[in-house]
Amino acid sequence: MTPQLNRRTFLVASVAAAAAGALVAPPAADAAPASDSSGDEFDRLRASWYAATTGGDVDPTDPDYAAALAAIDSAVDAALSTQDSTGGFTDLPLGSNSAHVTSAYRRLHAMATGYVTPGTAKHGDAALLAGITAGLAAVHDGAYNDAQAMYGNWWDWQIGAPKLLNDVAVLLYDQLTADRLAQTVAAVDHFVPDPTKMAPGGNETTSTGANRVDECQVVLIRGILDRNADKITQARDALSAVFGYVDSGDGFYRDGSFVQHTHVAYTGTYGLVLLGGMAKLLSLLAGSTWEVTDPNRQILFDAVERTYAPVVFDDQMMDSVRGRAVSRYSESEHTDGHTAVLDILTLAPSVDASTAARWQARCAGWLDRDHFDNPLATMSVPQIALIKALRADGTVAPAPEPVRHDLFAQMDRAVHRRDGWCYTIAMASERICYYEHGNGENLHGWHQGEGMGYLYDHADDAQFTDAFWPTVDPYRLPGTTVDTAPLADGAGPAWGGATPSTSYAGGAVLDGTYAVVGQDVAGFQSTMTARKSWFCLDEYVVALGAGISGGTAAVQTIVENRNLHTDGTNTLLLDGSAQPSRQGWSTVADGVRWAHLAGVAGYVFLDGPVSLSAKREERTGRWRDINAGGPTDPITRRYLTLWLDHGTGPSDSRYAYLLLPGASAARTSRVAAQPGILVLANDTGAQAIRVPRLGITAANLYRPGTVRGQGALPTTVDGPAAVLLRQAADALTVVVADPTHRSDRLTVRVVAAGYTAWRADDSVTVTSTGRALTFRVDTSAHDGASHAVTFHR
Repeated sequence: MTPQLNRRTFLVASVAAAAAGALVAPPAADAAPASDSSGDEFDRLRASWYAATTGGDVDPTDPDYAAALAAIDSAVDAALSTQDSTGGFTDLPLGSNSAHVTSAYRRLHAMATGYVTPGTAKHGDAALLAGITAGLAAVHDGAYNDAQAMYGNWWDWQIGAPKLLNDVAVLLYDQLTADRLAQTVAAVDHFVPDPTKMAPGGNETTSTGANRVDECQVVLIRGILDRNADKITQARDALSAVFGYVDSGDGFYRDGSFVQHTHVAYTGTYGLVLLGGMAKLLSLLAGSTWEVTDPNRQILFDAVERTYAPVVFDDQMMDSVRGRAVSRYSESEHTDGHTAVLDILTLAPSVDASTAARWQARCAGWLDRDHFDNPLATMSVPQIALIKALRADGTVAPAPEPVRHDLFAQMDRAVHRRDGWCYTIAMASERICYYEHGNGENLHGWHQGEGMGYLYDHADDAQFTDAFWPTVDPYRLPGTTVDTAPLADGAGPAWGGATPSTSYAGGAVLDGTYAVVGQDVAGFQSTMTARKSWFCLDEYVVALGAGISGGTAAVQTIVENRNLHTDGTNTLLLDGSAQPSRQGWSTVADGVRWAHLAGVAGYVFLDGPVSLSAKREERTGRWRDINAGGPTDPITRRYLTLWLDHGTGPSDSRYAYLLLPGASAARTSRVAAQPGILVLANDTGAQAIRVPRLGITAANLYRPGTVRGQGALPTTVDGPAAVLLRQAADALTVVVADPTHRSDRLTVRVVAAGYTAWRADDSVTVTSTGRALTFRVDTSAHDGASHAVTFHR
């Protein structure tokens, strides 16, 4: 339950300093070098952490560091401008708001960084040091001490404040009195005696995931500060729980999912905190008495390519896995993408050379394709050092985005990648929430889990970064089918508690290339229901909807809602006819077979001519509208929206269309004339297609049933299932999954003769061949995984 304050303001691990030279220059003649690496092991650990925070032996005259040094100066000046004569801060009264404690230490951290960093305006300044020491005394006496009871948000007391306080103590270690150091350690011990425990709402519980790693860092650095080997050991050993896979709740799943707050897909926020924290601690302890040797640390290493890389596209950490962080004006897909790069590079020295090289190439590719901003412009000194080291390494060639499909069944997310574009699907079920709000964040995220489709392409790397969330119509998120009845800010339970009662969300994946994805939709705070399917193929995604019923207001399927930024006039074609480009234009066009939005995609309607609603508009919003801590400045962006209106309280409405990312208008027209897609079923029982040229048949079966017709091999399953078949030459591959996560076993029968041999996953048992193929699939793991069998003639 982290507050809006960005937890990743803490600097990258000691590997950043190592990349830049690792030798730390003394802060100034009158400021003893707390980073002196001579002495015992505690001194060396403290020196390493100091180097991680300051960046090591970098050249402050290098222009690449100018912005970072200027940012430090600005932060110091801002902090000093609010500091009173007692050392406290005039706008941060202590005693009732726990966030003020963290904020006060954040300012002292900024001041300490300015004091010890060469090249800053107040490097080694005696008056600045006096202000820091006075501030430490004021916050200790007024709030953060060993006699104080927690109030407000537990996170401030157990993570936010102590992480910052520890860092300040490391930076100023040689300037602190013995009493001040003892008070620091005692206060941290008081609030964080055990990193395996946390106390949200005053109720002690076991810490998990990112919170566990944060608390381990707190205890570990505290142990270094007063040379307490037992505390370092306690922190090191508590990390092991994070390395394991989980089957429910918070943490890493075997399919690459990462969940926090029990029901939230959180790879891109809490998952990054965990990755960054672990990378720093593994690097810090490497080669020491407390080196992390748990063999399960391989799970973390595997997660780089299994969990994190699949949800980054062109240096953008996808919003579908960032939870309520999408509402933070200062933390975008790109800033979290930069963080992913830094965390992966920080972890790289902990793995073998070939793995590290592969990671570095992936990171270099992301940075190379990031045209939205200059990452160095907003990074800290040690972060810049790390990126410069990567770019200076002539052996690292930027890797392209892969062509593949990743289905994260345990967190209801799918990511389909093709050359030049990527499409992500966000779903909800009894396992994963519609959206998360909390601490006044993500107040309009109600429909984010109702089948939202995020289309990324190389041409527009700011679609969701460029003020999308404060300006988009929250009732018309692309890809969703929703009841547009008005909802209150932050409607529903907070902290991931808003989950539907439905269980079907997920799908089946063939060879990491093609996929069928489905969702049984129960509208958020609505009686609306729908069945939605996506068939992820080579150049397009097929979208089917059926059983669209209920609701109290207009029910709509949003085919597209594209952010055209401040001045976009992308041409819209309906059946080849250009539509007006003026803002405020709208239409309801009947008999539409295809549409095309220049520079974005083509849209082909498979169930005959449709009545398509379209609108161009300029929308104005404020970050404050969706986040209580956001700016109040109005922001205006242009949008082009396409939707299918099912009416108010519809009964069994449906849709079928193709999304062709990056297609030209000519290509869209040709596909509309000959789509090459056969819709076999589109109702509440099943949604299925056949693609003859690929030899693929795919279906979501929401109840026991059979898929047949139009040349498809009749396929029967005795329970809800996602099924994907591919016929190629003398082979037939069948992939089956249980997106409900409820069945223990599925029995599948495919009417296909002449197949006598097979190769199958361990979970598949073939029971008969001949005129039909019958096999059982063990789905007792209840994890939504895909199970494959290939038959040969």
